[in-house]
Amino acid sequence: MTETQQRFFDRLNKLGTGERAALRREAGIMLQAADSAALAAFYRCLPTVVDSWQEGKWFAVACLRSMWDPGEENGKPFAQIVADLIRTGELSDSTGHRVENLLDTRWDTDGYMLTKLSRLVKMVKQKSGNLTVDFCDLLDDLIRWNNDTQPVQRKWARTIFADDTISNEKE
Repeated sequence: MTETQQRFFDRLNKLGTGERAALRREAGIMLQAADSAALAAFYRCLPTVVDSWQEGKWFAVACLRSMWDPGEENGKPFAQIVADLIRTGELSDSTGHRVENLLDTRWDTDGYMLTKLSRLVKMVKQKSGNLTVDFCDLLDDLIRWNNDTQPVQRKWARTIFADDTISNEKE
């Protein structure tokens, strides 16, 4: 976690319940469509060194992070939680199809990818119980999401879909 990210998450944790609720209500909404209460809370937390082209992704993570209580840190990477929940049967196999569709979607100003992601995060929140997402890792992933070589999508696919079982059977 960079110092900038640490400041951001520390400030998010210090927000009052009303400000956190304003952000939580905007989970899945793009920055340019957010209401004024959420914008005020977000810009109170956002370090000034963050480039304006990245603000939308920071806003998305702030809103998603607000779904968890302050101080719930040291989470697991989002893809790992999804993989664990699929393997234990907490999430259905159709969740794998949702992930596949998400991996094929670029982050764009229409908010389509964010809508898919926020629905998946809400589902994970509901099914995971006490598990917390590593939102710093999620932020890093979103910042690199549109990279032409798709390192984030490959990382998520490897984590969620890789079969770690080794068979000693001979063909």
